[in-house]
Amino acid sequence: MGSGGSSHLEDKHVLIIGAGYGGVQLALTLMKKKANFTIVDQKECLHHNVAAVRAIIQPGFAKKTVIPYEPTFGSHFRRGKVTKIDVETKKVTLEDGTELTYDILVIASGSFGPMKEIEGSCEEIIAKYSKVVEQVKESHDVVVVGGGPVGVEVAAEVATIYPDKKVTVIHGGKQLINPEATNKFVEKVTTLLKDMHVEVLIDDIVENLDELPDQVRGSYEVKTQKGKTVHADIVLKCTGLKPNSSSYSNGLSSHMTEHGFLKVNEYLEVEGLKEVFAFGDCCNSKEPKLAYVAKLQADLVAKNLANLINKQPLDPWKSDAVKIFMGLSMGSRHGVLALKNGYILPEFIIVNVKSKDMMTGSYFKDMHQQIPV
Repeated sequence: MGSGGSSHLEDKHVLIIGAGYGGVQLALTLMKKKANFTIVDQKECLHHNVAAVRAIIQPGFAKKTVIPYEPTFGSHFRRGKVTKIDVETKKVTLEDGTELTYDILVIASGSFGPMKEIEGSCEEIIAKYSKVVEQVKESHDVVVVGGGPVGVEVAAEVATIYPDKKVTVIHGGKQLINPEATNKFVEKVTTLLKDMHVEVLIDDIVENLDELPDQVRGSYEVKTQKGKTVHADIVLKCTGLKPNSSSYSNGLSSHMTEHGFLKVNEYLEVEGLKEVFAFGDCCNSKEPKLAYVAKLQADLVAKNLANLINKQPLDPWKSDAVKIFMGLSMGSRHGVLALKNGYILPEFIIVNVKSKDMMTGSYFKDMHQQIPV
């Protein structure tokens, strides 16, 4: 096993692309070790994407989903959009033409959630959320396309905050969530949605999805392949995870899968490259794309940075480090939390850990800042 020590971390410049959950976790660890690092992101604040499902529904909640980087990281933070990576010269180019050099590169650019590609200042991000909140508030018939984890959470948020609205989930899969979810887990989720009077259409695909605006109030007819037509005042598209590949597609395209994920080896190094790591939602590791997993992988990358600098063997990523299968918030009062072995924990645990405040308090605490009232 590698040493995982912190010695000599100040001798090499580590450049982290992406300040999402994994990038921030890694940066916080490197700060404690007094490492020489820079973390780059096109936003000026951490976008707490896990809470986006509530921020697009509940008025006033969005301000709790943005945490400024500079008060936490100071001069270690550099705002900018990465447009090119040159591994030969070890340079990264920003949109404004600035070049940043590195000794070791870490890519943690994440993926897009319910707000898709969101950028700008904290105030601009909050304003974008507020616009969607108003669109949902003024709508009665809400159709959520996609019954994976995000779609289910969004539907539950609407039904909790606006119990008089008609909420319909249309899902193309054979069951809600994903194929790996146990029958017991799916049954729990389905029962909660039923109790909230959410209608669920399973194993049916929206055939006119491209014609339907996302998160825009209007009057729409949602048509499915099985011949059903559902009226919608607003459509919320929650269809699949898309990696944020804009920072590495120019320079590392040959190291990407067909879906845009970076190919990594067992040490979370980008395949075929030296001194380049990738982890979290942007890499092709088989684990679920969850903030919890990204933080675990960040801890391993932190150890391997020290191992690499100290010329020690790297530690491999082990899937058994992930103990939780999934934790879903179902509005602020309900949720379902299951371990990888299928055991479902008592509901009060997920409610207290996640559902009550969508973990906003814990993330502000991690970044040593006060949560807005």
